[in-house]
Amino acid sequence: MTWFEALTLAVLQGLTEFLPVSSSGHLAVAASLFHSLGTVENRPDGLFFIVMLHLGTLLAILVFYRRVMRSGARGLVTGGGVGETPTRAIVLRSGLLAVVATLPAVVVGLTLKKTVDEAFENILVPGFAFLVTAALLLSTTRMKAGLKGPAETTWLDALLVGVAQAFAITPGISRSGSTIAAALALGFSRTWAVGFSLLINVPAILGASVLVGKDLQIESLSTEVLQMTGLATILSGIVGYGAIVWLVRIVRSGRLWYFSVYLVLLSGVVLGSVALMGQGEDSRGMTHEQGGRPEALDRPGGGVLARSGSRTEGAGHHLDHADSAGPGPAGPSDRAGSGPIAR
Repeated sequence: MTWFEALTLAVLQGLTEFLPVSSSGHLAVAASLFHSLGTVENRPDGLFFIVMLHLGTLLAILVFYRRVMRSGARGLVTGGGVGETPTRAIVLRSGLLAVVATLPAVVVGLTLKKTVDEAFENILVPGFAFLVTAALLLSTTRMKAGLKGPAETTWLDALLVGVAQAFAITPGISRSGSTIAAALALGFSRTWAVGFSLLINVPAILGASVLVGKDLQIESLSTEVLQMTGLATILSGIVGYGAIVWLVRIVRSGRLWYFSVYLVLLSGVVLGSVALMGQGEDSRGMTHEQGGRPEALDRPGGGVLARSGSRTEGAGHHLDHADSAGPGPAGPSDRAGSGPIAR
């Protein structure tokens, strides 16, 4: 793995992990490109590298919602209900809603692992799936802003958002795009739709990182690989933070469909390139024998989670609040829950 590849993948991961354009689809396309350039055949500990990139983007979530998390922890300990501190019941409910939303992904990940592997090896899959994501984003233009926050979100709502997340098993179908679109269709406030989408992203990343980390032998990695991975992790976190800020602003303004234009163009480039190269349905990116496909660890069925069948549940937080360091106050359409940002 070269420095150029490492830093390119870091920026790509940071941007596409949160923006509704499918990080798994972009990684599949990038892997195919890098393979054609002969830069990945001898890639050392690729899974470790991808896990660290995901940890970088996980850190971006924690930093962005740091005040919300402190407030949630305070409410959990004291009972809350004073000022901006959510009640203990709201904090626990948010966590349980996230658990319910992860169940469909666990089922899909355990039953369709082989199908997922095959999908990642065929560059045509993300090429067509980008169009599906574009259609989902366009559908949000007809959705009115809802009022649901954590207190108003039902268990069925959480399960349906989880079903939408499970469809993101396909490279090219955006996890954030599908979950946010589903949440908006169910009447979530725009701010809570983003917050819940990010909340249910945490368990997969954290669980995968723990499972890989416990078996990793750091001494087997060269100094250059560790330096490369460390810098790429920091870069993915910084870029990921910026992507979260941008995502919240876009969703609040009701302009999520903007990304559909990009996805249609990207799909045209991918499918057009395949046609020009004459590869047709046999077009393939990097296979397991050629060095392994890129692992989208936050996707149902992706990475070590699919192999282990395990998942670590994240603690719930009152995510209908946004970090004050992020975008400005929400508009009237985002009034949901009891948070100051939602008001």
